[in-house]
Amino acid sequence: MTITLPALHHVGIVVADAEAAALDYERRWGVTAGPIVDLSFSQALLSGVPSDVSARYRFIDTGASQIELIEPTTQPSPYDEVLSAGGGVHHLAYFVDRIDAYLDHLRGLGDEVEVTFDASVADGTRFVYLKGLPYEPAVELIERRAAG
Repeated sequence: MTITLPALHHVGIVVADAEAAALDYERRWGVTAGPIVDLSFSQALLSGVPSDVSARYRFIDTGASQIELIEPTTQPSPYDEVLSAGGGVHHLAYFVDRIDAYLDHLRGLGDEVEVTFDASVADGTRFVYLKGLPYEPAVELIERRAAG
């Protein structure tokens, strides 16, 4: 399998209040934010430890990609460090065919990649946040469940 960097899907930005941030983006940039989606991940791994994590998500379409506003609603969460610094960019997100193939590829190159969060949504879509790559922010890899 050839590993390439897919097109950027979205930039994840951690905020204290997703509703207020969405209104600010709408006022400043004339965009329309999508609906708020509250998600809970009861089977998630947070730095390898089973954890219950919840957050509020809201997407803003910008044409070629999206902005994902993330409001953590539980602690600990993968967003704590960014939120404690006042919020800001958390990750760049890419859809991939197989997350594990990308992880194997990066580790085969000698990268000490840490999976800081590993979770799935109700439809089976899996996503991970990666740290330890040479440049920040974190990278999110998203793998859709195979249709079947």
